[in-house]
Amino acid sequence: MNCVVIGVSDRSVLWRHGNIEEKEYQQMVEEYAKLLAKYFENVIVTPDDGVYTDIALKFGELKNKKPIGYYPDKDNYYGIEHLKPNFEKYETKPIDGDWYKLNADLTKKALCVICVGFAPGSMIELSFIKYHQKFGKYKNPQLKQIHLFVDKRAIDQKLPKTFNENIKNLYYFKDLEELEKMILEKKEILSEKI
Repeated sequence: MNCVVIGVSDRSVLWRHGNIEEKEYQQMVEEYAKLLAKYFENVIVTPDDGVYTDIALKFGELKNKKPIGYYPDKDNYYGIEHLKPNFEKYETKPIDGDWYKLNADLTKKALCVICVGFAPGSMIELSFIKYHQKFGKYKNPQLKQIHLFVDKRAIDQKLPKTFNENIKNLYYFKDLEELEKMILEKKEILSEKI
């Protein structure tokens, strides 16, 4: 079972706009990593820098393996130079495209997507879940089973109501205990291969 983790690059968003105290950040990362290591074989991220990579790298330490990092191997507009120093920390995989393709395709790499904070990039990534579920299911029926779990502690407000209408299997959780319960309830579905 794999899990995609998306979220904010600017860690301070969690204490400026969410309910996570800066002094509690490292503990939160460790608790996330322990929970994910308990249930998931791999964590998938973009090998950039942020909350999602902190969680993924800690997960990798616990599992004694490199997390998976997809990168836009064919981008010639924004470039990937800022990612390259991080490549050695990940099992890197090319997305066979640019940043647009990466932002669109990342959330179809696993049936479990966990969002730790809203930022322009994470909003693009999670928005594409609608298209994976609605149209991607015709190429791969499993895509309609993508589940999005949003950490309420990391945001200042829920997504607009139209997201709930257009993204199936969208859940909010108040703490990791509640997330664990959701994962266990959905484990059979989440463990299906994409």
